[in-house]
Formats: sequence, C-alpha cells, structure tokens
Amino acid sequence: MASLQAYQSHGIRYFRIVESFRKNGKPAIGVLAHLGRVDDILQLHQGHQSVPFPISSVSAGAVTALHQLATELDLAARINAALAPARVQLRDRLTVGESLLAAILARACAPRSKRAFADWAQSTYLPDLMGFSAPALSRQHFRDQMHALPVDALPAIEQDLVRAAIEREQLTVQALAYDTTNFHTHIATTNTRTQLPQRGHNKQGRHDLRQLGLALVVDQSSQLPLAHGVYAGAQSDMRTFADFLPAFQQRLRTLTGRPEQLTIVFDAGASSRRNLEGLVHYVTAVRPSPQRPLLAEASAQLSAVPLPSGAVVQAWRTQRAIAGKQRDVVVVRSPKLYAGQLRGLAQTMARASAEIEDLLARCPRMGVETVRQRMQKIRGRQYLRALLAYEVTTGPAGGSRLRIWCDVDEYRRLPGQYCGLRVLVTDRAAWTTAEIVAAYRGQSRVEAAFRDLKNPGMLATRPQFHWTDHKLRAPFSFVYWPICSSLCCIARPGSGRLSPATRSGC
Repeated sequence: MASLQAYQSHGIRYFRIVESFRKNGKPAIGVLAHLGRVDDILQLHQGHQSVPFPISSVSAGAVTALHQLATELDLAARINAALAPARVQLRDRLTVGESLLAAILARACAPRSKRAFADWAQSTYLPDLMGFSAPALSRQHFRDQMHALPVDALPAIEQDLVRAAIEREQLTVQALAYDTTNFHTHIATTNTRTQLPQRGHNKQGRHDLRQLGLALVVDQSSQLPLAHGVYAGAQSDMRTFADFLPAFQQRLRTLTGRPEQLTIVFDAGASSRRNLEGLVHYVTAVRPSPQRPLLAEASAQLSAVPLPSGAVVQAWRTQRAIAGKQRDVVVVRSPKLYAGQLRGLAQTMARASAEIEDLLARCPRMGVETVRQRMQKIRGRQYLRALLAYEVTTGPAGGSRLRIWCDVDEYRRLPGQYCGLRVLVTDRAAWTTAEIVAAYRGQSRVEAAFRDLKNPGMLATRPQFHWTDHKLRAPFSFVYWPICSSLCCIARPGSGRLSPATRSGC
C-alpha cells in the first residue's frame, strides 16, 4: 500500500511516495515517486489546476430512445430501399434515409427549421449516434436529400413502415378514424410553380394565406397513423374523401388482409350518397338540418346509455333509409355541443339585431330591392332563415317600410329538438348503441394527432415555408412519423420505453 513519507537530505526536507514490502522476510520500502520539497508539490498542484479540462453536456434521452426505435423499425433502410439505384446517394456520409431520419428526430424532439438543425444537433447525442458532423448538415444538405426522394415512392414507404409498426407492436386494427385539416403557408401568390397551396377556409383563421390540406386515418385503439393524403387547400371535404377512399381501401386490403372487419369513422363533412355507397363498414354523422322530423321524434325518446368508458349519454336508436339503403340511426345528445350552439344562437341573434336596427333607421331613404337584399344577407346566417320573417313595402315618401317578426315556435323548438343533437348512421346493425356512440367518439384520436402536428413544442408542422409541391409532400409523409414512433413506444402498458410526458417534452 502506498504512503507519503518525509525525509531530509543536507538539511532540506523532501517528500516521496513509497510502498512497503518484505525482502528476505524483512520489512523494506520501495520508492514509487519523488515529490520534492513542499514548494515543488504546491507548484505542481497549481499547475494541474490551471490546465483546462474539456467538458461537454449534451441531451441524450429523447434522441436515443427515438433513434433506438427507428433502428428497430429499420426506418432509414426502408426509405433507401424504395429509391432507384441511381438515387441512392451519400451526402456528408449520410444516405437519403439517414438524413431524413435525422430530420424526423429533430422534428419530434425540438421542432425548428432546417437552417437551425446544426445548432440543435450539436447540443444532443445524435451526431455520435448517427456518425455525422452537425455543422455539415445544412439546409442545402436536406434539400438535396429530399430532392432525391420521388413523390411516387412515399406511399410505399409509408405502407411498409405502418406494416412493420403493426407487426412489432402486435396491434389489432379494427376501428379507423378519418378527418381532415389544413396548414397555412407563406408561399407568395405570385409563385406559380406549386399548385397545392390555395386560398380557402383556414382552420387557424389565416384566410389571407395560401394553405394545403391533410387527410389522415389513424387506428382508434393506438392513434397509429395508417395513411394520409395531401391535397389542394381549396378542395371540399366530400371530394377529398371520394378521391382518398379508393387508394386507401386498397392499402388496407394489403395491410390487414381482412378489410371486411374494418370500420371507418368520419364526420358529417365527408358524408354523401356516393361516399357511403363506396364503403363496406362505417360510422358517420349526417347533417342535422335535413333531419328535423327525426330529431323531433328522438328528443322525446332519449334514454341513458352507458358507454364502455364509464360515461353515460342520452341516445335513441331507430332505422331509416340512408343513401338508398336501410341503415341504423342513433340520435345522441352532446351537452358540450348543446352549450356551444346556444352560445352561437345568442351571438347570431345579437349581431342580427344590431344590423336590423341600423337598417330600420335607413329604410326611409333606401329602395325596396336594396332593403330586401340586406335582409336576405342577414337571414343567411345559421338558424335565422327559419327564425326571422320580414315584409318590405314602399313607404309614403318613396322610401321603404320594413316589418320584421320572429317565429316563436321555432325559437322554442331549437333548444329542445335541435341543439346538442347528433345524428349517427352506420351499417353495423349487430353493434350495440353504446358501441356505435363510442366508435364515433373515437374520432377524437385523429384530432389529437392534428393537435400534435400543430403543437409548436411537439411537431410544429405549421406554418409551411417550403415552396414546391415535392418539398411540401415529403415533410408530411415523414414529419408525422414521430407520432407513430412515440405512440409505438407507449402502446404497451409497462413497456418502459418513452412515456407520454417524455414524448411531449422531448
């Protein structure tokens, strides 16, 4: 065992490190190091303190977990396998699939632009995991790699990845939720090289910007995205569903092998006779306005229905001819929808009252046809066409005289026989009422996926700064993959992988 020993030589005190041992059975010491005098030891100690030690701190948890999952799913290799041999290229020691994987991990953990990728990557363990230099992965690097990926290869890659995720997590796909949303862009109006972004009704309220739409289908039980489609921003939901359905059904046949067991759930915006005729099994909502006699009949017969989740709803079930076929119809009351529609009715009435008062003051100076056009515009708002009635006549001084009255019976009917009521239609006659309502409520799964896509701290897919159709399609094909990967991590209870809290705080 080593020890510190002091000794003197020529009257000067020195120190050394010695080790005791036995030699020929007798104690002896061996000198391990001469330290010198006290001043020498102090100088040596101070010199070591002044030497800078390289210390770095990087984030490793989230990128390591997601990279491990991507490795297990062989994501980069699946992307590369879909490329033609001529398109398999290396940029900064990364293949196309590896570059896109790096972008995917960045989008999942810390959404930012491609220009800001290098700064973020240097603060993580990702360069060491994937073997690249962070400063080399510039915006141009990602543009070159994305350009090498043809748009027509995206569906096959997505299908391959979804199949691998289903097999790996042993998911049973039965009920599917479909919905659409849109994302505004900053693409200039004068840019004619891209056709996808168009002006339309934007759900984020940015009607002044060009937008593109996203149709998404997810598995209700796991929220796993199964298929998506990117479409022009001004396209209606009914046309989008009709265009999306054939290719989607073909992919489901290949994916599951038993499409007759799948039930697709979608909202009233995509319900039409043509769309319903093309489906095998479905649960959807229809617009309540044409169903007023049905709503009046149902409002007096609603009864409590317990759902599998433990919630209790008021519902009534019957059969009606829908799209030329006899279908089961469930009328269900939603307290949240009821409160929202009552608020909307009150706001609409208040706005209309203010406009009518202003119009009454101007009537003596306005022509009959002008007043009639103004009233038609006011009555064009929701609920008011049935509530308000009017009569316009010529006034004594050549102006107009306006008489307005309200249908009191209709005003009383709205809260009890219209507001808060949803009409659900299905061809699943063997399902219970609770199963039908629960399946329709499962559409919130796809809405949750949209919230992740629009969450600035999660995936931040909006706004879009790309300016070609190819660059716009590629991010949507792979940028929502982190939702899939994160959910696969937490799909099995107790898997010990990536918890929801970690996922949202990557």
